[in-house]
Amino acid sequence: MVTIPKNIEELKSYKPGKPIQQIISEYGLKETAILWNNENNFGPSPEAMKHLTNAMSNSHLYPDPACLELRGLIARKNKVEIENVAVGNGSESLFNNLFNSFFNQGEELLTCEGTFVAVYIWAKANKIDVKTVPLTSTYNFDLKGLAKSIGEKTKAIYLSNPNNPTGAMISRQELIDFMEIVPPHIIVIVDEAYFEFACDLSEDYPDSTLLRYDNVLTLRTFSKAYGIAAIRIGYAIASERMIEALMKVKLTFEPSNVAQAAGVGAIQDTEYLNRTVHNNTNELHKYYRELHKLGYKYVPSFANFVMLTLESAEQVQELFDALMKKGVFVRPLRAFGLPHCLRITVGLPEENALCFKALAECKEELGF
Repeated sequence: MVTIPKNIEELKSYKPGKPIQQIISEYGLKETAILWNNENNFGPSPEAMKHLTNAMSNSHLYPDPACLELRGLIARKNKVEIENVAVGNGSESLFNNLFNSFFNQGEELLTCEGTFVAVYIWAKANKIDVKTVPLTSTYNFDLKGLAKSIGEKTKAIYLSNPNNPTGAMISRQELIDFMEIVPPHIIVIVDEAYFEFACDLSEDYPDSTLLRYDNVLTLRTFSKAYGIAAIRIGYAIASERMIEALMKVKLTFEPSNVAQAAGVGAIQDTEYLNRTVHNNTNELHKYYRELHKLGYKYVPSFANFVMLTLESAEQVQELFDALMKKGVFVRPLRAFGLPHCLRITVGLPEENALCFKALAECKEELGF
């Protein structure tokens, strides 16, 4: 019998729920609000789609393995050199490349509980131990706790800013103070998947690429604000030395020609980006007003979602089921280690209005 390594045996396979169309059919839903994956419900960037369509005619050719055009545009937008940029098939691919690039046997990743689940999955898949500390009482990264937990085996520290799924933000001064404590040989991975939204929501949100620390590696994505989640493209900004290591281990022709082309179009589509960010800021504040009026507890967010805190996992499941029957799809957070919490993506105005209506009805029907 073929043996499978223990770290892979212990991984839990992703178990998708029922397809959305099946749920719509079962419940006879006339209108829906798909608010569970932090996607951009405006649809993909038009410029991304135009560039992607043009690139498809060259699909018989291998893509540029160095991704020069896309990396160049990312570099110019972020005022760095092309040698400071790597791209991959989304942040998850970059995580995997990162673990392959920098970790020796016995070294560990330090982070907090209650953050992006892919971090734990890819670490385990690469036989890397993860050391965690709890989030703060406000559901943010405990930077003091992380600093105290740095040990001889610590190779890297992962920060999600703002944090997915809680939405809490690390301020500029907090990040600078933390970096002054972290030894320069330890990599600090700053995941800024919601960067574009956070910049509009707070003047105190730090762009970690501007801090210019040699041991900081910043991750960003085209999946959220640019609306091309299905195309799978993300990027990293770091020192030339770290980027060179990432480029060595990536799949040779990653990302595909159409993904690279979509990224080229998306990063130049400022009209689409501005509309997306404006909608998110306005609608997020509507959520605050409605949730406060209805008596739901929530965590102020600096992303394109808001997290509700309930009394128990049972209440979360009741609310999740009740909302689904009304056509509103949201995300329970048991898998994130937050079983008493539920995350709602900020959608289009009409979707959010449906969500507010459903939340009000559920509040009355469920009695909490």
